[in-house]
Amino acid sequence: SLYPVLRSVTSLKMQAWEEQLQKSITIKQNLSSDIVGINLREKIYQDVEKNRLGNRVTYRELYHQVTKKRSIWPIRKLLEVHQEEVFTLIPCWMASPESASAIFPMEAHLFDLVIFDEASQCYAEYGLPASFRGKQIVVAGDSKQLPPSDLYKVRFEEKIDEQELPIALEIESLLDLAAQTLDQYQLNGHYRSKSLDLIDFSNHYFYKNTLKLLPDFDELNRKEPGIEYVKVDGTWDQNTNVVEVNKVVELIKRLSGTSKSVGVVTFNFNQQQAIQDALEKEEVVAKDLFVKNIENVQGDERDIIIFTMGYAPDASGKLAMQFGSLNMKGGENRLNVAITRAKEKIYFVTSLMPAQLQTDQTANAGPKLLKAYLQYAWNVWEGKHVYNRLASK
Repeated sequence: SLYPVLRSVTSLKMQAWEEQLQKSITIKQNLSSDIVGINLREKIYQDVEKNRLGNRVTYRELYHQVTKKRSIWPIRKLLEVHQEEVFTLIPCWMASPESASAIFPMEAHLFDLVIFDEASQCYAEYGLPASFRGKQIVVAGDSKQLPPSDLYKVRFEEKIDEQELPIALEIESLLDLAAQTLDQYQLNGHYRSKSLDLIDFSNHYFYKNTLKLLPDFDELNRKEPGIEYVKVDGTWDQNTNVVEVNKVVELIKRLSGTSKSVGVVTFNFNQQQAIQDALEKEEVVAKDLFVKNIENVQGDERDIIIFTMGYAPDASGKLAMQFGSLNMKGGENRLNVAITRAKEKIYFVTSLMPAQLQTDQTANAGPKLLKAYLQYAWNVWEGKHVYNRLASK
């Protein structure tokens, strides 16, 4: 009686307000897109020049160059000669740092703004030429995700006494280099995971409970675990686990009849290849299906993620504590990337129980955190996990 407005929460009026708000947001988004399109078209036409015969002069030579069949100019030359016209027509470009160096002239302030995404994976020297071309730069990335990879890349390395190296040359990623001098801002809101189960582990172990979690209302009410611990009795043979491969294929078959997008994450290349071969052999498909290992899954997301851990006792029952790249320094970041790809649910297929992993003697944090995640996944599946309430405020 003191607050009559609260009565609307339990009535149909609240639902009507929510539907009206969602409809208004959709209308606003469509209008914003239309307005941007109108502004771009006006910018293209407002300075068009014509000769005394009424023929258009602006863009004429550019049009000739992009439509001719022979003696085609390289893109870099086209941009050098017709830079102003090209940027008027196409003001926003997306390219890798290497492509930016190959395509655009080495000219300072060529762009008003240069934005780097996934900068933790970009070597500093690959990003600096693109930075030079911008009046302002924004370097976005997560230091708790994958570092740059040397795979298929050639780097210039001059032999210099490490004690004489400037700090800037000791840094590998563009993200770490930018953090030395630029202002830093953390994005605290986590929007991907509908279930707290999917992000609470990373929030605690990697982000020190700084993330503001926004769970889906319906998911909370359903009270279904966001992680399903799928225990099988597989063996480790020639760097693959056939039992887990078959289980993953079975899960994908079950999900193929739904509208959910599916991703499979493996802990090594051989297991990834075995799953791809099995899916191809049985002609199994699912919506937006990918099969990747933890080395190349950063940036992806799917409704459902299926993990296959692979590691298991061999035919003689011996369990080797070998965890591939997780054993490396910084390997724990690979785990963080892998376990944060799901929007709705994770199926963790494994032949082990958490207690079977003996990681006390491992030097780096990756295997220890893998064991901690196994225990976490088991606790979530069993309904035993207790959330840190500070993390979800």
